[in-house]
Amino acid sequence: MRIGLYAAMDNGPVKDQRIDYIAVDQGLTHLYKQGIKPLLAIGDFDSLEDQKLLEDLQVERHPVQKDDTDTALAIKYAITQGYDEIDVYGVLGGRADHMLAALCLLVQYPDTKITLYDRQNKITYLPKGHHHIPVTDDYFSLFALKDTVLSLNHCQYPLDHYLLKPFDPLCVSNTCEDYVLIDNSEAVLFLQTNNEGE
Repeated sequence: MRIGLYAAMDNGPVKDQRIDYIAVDQGLTHLYKQGIKPLLAIGDFDSLEDQKLLEDLQVERHPVQKDDTDTALAIKYAITQGYDEIDVYGVLGGRADHMLAALCLLVQYPDTKITLYDRQNKITYLPKGHHHIPVTDDYFSLFALKDTVLSLNHCQYPLDHYLLKPFDPLCVSNTCEDYVLIDNSEAVLFLQTNNEGE
C-alpha cells in the first residue's frame, strides 16, 4: 500500500493526487493549497501558522521536545498502518539538518520504499542487487553508504565492478535514454534530477 506525507518545506505540487496523504506539521498548509484533505495531521505543530486548519481532522499531537522529528513520527505511523510505499514531500531544501535526517530515514527503513521529492529531485534507497530502473529525469546519481562494488550499464557513463566508497562523487550526473541497469553489492542512494527551474 502507498501513502504520501507532506512536511514543512513547500516542495510544490504532489506527483500523485490519487493516493492518501498525511500532513506533517506545516505540511498541512501545503496540502490544503492543493485541495488535498489529509487522512491525519501529525506533529508538534510548532510551525503551523494557521491552527484552525486542524479543525475537523484526525490529529496526532506530539510535544515539541521529543526524540524523533515529526517526519520520522509520520513514517513510523504509516508503517504501523501497513503502508510499504511512502512518498515524502517537504523535507528537501531549507534546513540541512532536517534534510539529512530524512536521508537517514531511507536507511533506517530499508524494507519500506520511501521516496523523497522536491521540484527537481527524487531520492530513493536502493538495496543491494540487480536493478532495472526507468529514468524519466535528465540526470541520475548514486552515492555509496558503505564500500560498494558497482556496475552501471545502458547509460552514458558505464562502470564495470567499480569500488564506490562513501563520499566518492564519481557517480554524479549520469544520463540514459530510458532506463539504467545497476548492480550494487551494497545499498546505495539513487537520485534522479531534472533541469526544471534552472
